[in-house]
Amino acid sequence: MTTQAPQPITSAHYDQILRLNTEFVYWLSPLDASELAELITLAHYARQLDNAKGVLIGYGHDIDYPDHKNLDWLRQHYNDFFYIDRVIIDASAQGQGLGARLYADVAHFARMRGYARLCCEVNTAPDNPGSHAFHIRMGFSPLGEESYNAEAAVRYYTKPL
Repeated sequence: MTTQAPQPITSAHYDQILRLNTEFVYWLSPLDASELAELITLAHYARQLDNAKGVLIGYGHDIDYPDHKNLDWLRQHYNDFFYIDRVIIDASAQGQGLGARLYADVAHFARMRGYARLCCEVNTAPDNPGSHAFHIRMGFSPLGEESYNAEAAVRYYTKPL
């Protein structure tokens, strides 16, 4: 593992990110190469660590991202936030601090741009207990829950900056 600061995601990282997304698709939405390229283009924050063993993609609340159900839910509760959309840590790198380093970096990024808080969601169906515990350890508080269908539900989290 490197101690280098998070670096921008480039097209050289796409294969690794798509592999990770497929591995963890039950907690993420499916993604192909063109969709990933579009996400990176839209993102206000798209950084990776250790050759994309850790990845974080996020947006300001005011992004033009039509029909994004999680952003829509959060916008009903806050008018000033930075949204963490996609975080993926390679199974071989979990527990090595990549997530904490990415979250510290995105918090700094959002704070320097004047955002009041970070927001994200974590699956409750299928449940992702490790991610819930991580967010609590990182200082996030539960904000609410939403069930989208019998197989998909989330808990929203927020953290003041």
